[in-house]
Amino acid sequence: MPVPPVYAFPFQDRTVVVDVQPDASVYAGAKSSDKSARIYDHSIPEEEWRAGIYRALISDPGQDGFFSALLAEFRSERDLNRMDPDEYAELLAVFVQSIPYETQDEASPRFPVETYVEGVGDCDDKSLLLAALLSREGYRTALLYFEPERHMAVGVGCPGSGYLGSGYAYIETTNVTLVGNPPRELAGGTMLASAPLVISIGEGTLGYTRCSETAEIDVAVAEMGKELAALGEEIRDRERTLKEKRELLDIEKASMDMMRSRGDLAGYNMRVSAYNARVEEYNQLRSGLLQTVERYNRIAGALNHLVSHQYDRKGLHAWLSSYREP
Repeated sequence: MPVPPVYAFPFQDRTVVVDVQPDASVYAGAKSSDKSARIYDHSIPEEEWRAGIYRALISDPGQDGFFSALLAEFRSERDLNRMDPDEYAELLAVFVQSIPYETQDEASPRFPVETYVEGVGDCDDKSLLLAALLSREGYRTALLYFEPERHMAVGVGCPGSGYLGSGYAYIETTNVTLVGNPPRELAGGTMLASAPLVISIGEGTLGYTRCSETAEIDVAVAEMGKELAALGEEIRDRERTLKEKRELLDIEKASMDMMRSRGDLAGYNMRVSAYNARVEEYNQLRSGLLQTVERYNRIAGALNHLVSHQYDRKGLHAWLSSYREP
């Protein structure tokens, strides 16, 4: 068995460390298991047998000891930091999201214990691991399988209609993102256009109640991105205008200096006032450009903060409220 990683990942305002050593025989059994489906009754819909495979990978009793040890680590972190159920669900999600993503093409999905030990996984592998953790901790959980896009995510119960009326908040497992916010596009530019097959996992009843906050953050990210694009175009236009005016001023200055060097002081003095007015106009335009650049940099810094702290919904929401205050 490979030596499992010691996982260390940022969550909220700290780094969480997880160090569990699964039983080697459990890993070996999972690794050698046949994960394919043999369909003898072809009247069984694909949705049914596919769901059966995923549920079997998650609920295999041979992994119970592994999950008990792993969840003991997370429960200790939860209790130490007095997390509410929403924060605890976020902790589990960020842990799985922080595991490096690896494309497996059409390979069979891993058992959760395999993903943990090997320290990598594709969307199937990571989603199975997260669904196993959430369902075992009593959350209403589902796998969201997008057949045309060959993608899988996790759903956690939430108030309202949830993602595409599924009743679940969307959790992307391939990278660190907030619960409830589906990706605008997947790796490679793929867009999620289909309705997912919803595969319920376990019998949990807990839900996630912070989707309004994560949606607010997601909207802010989108708005800031649009504003930066507009400001970037404005800055480029202003820079072009300033460059043209600077070139004209340089030509005018060279012509005036030539007049003065030839002793034509009267002609030189007649042009000074108009030249100074154009310099003043140039300086005002430059000041406006600097103000626009300053605004651009402020928004870019805010956007970078929102995007780079997706492991901290609680902190981001408080930070965003403060950022918006006049």
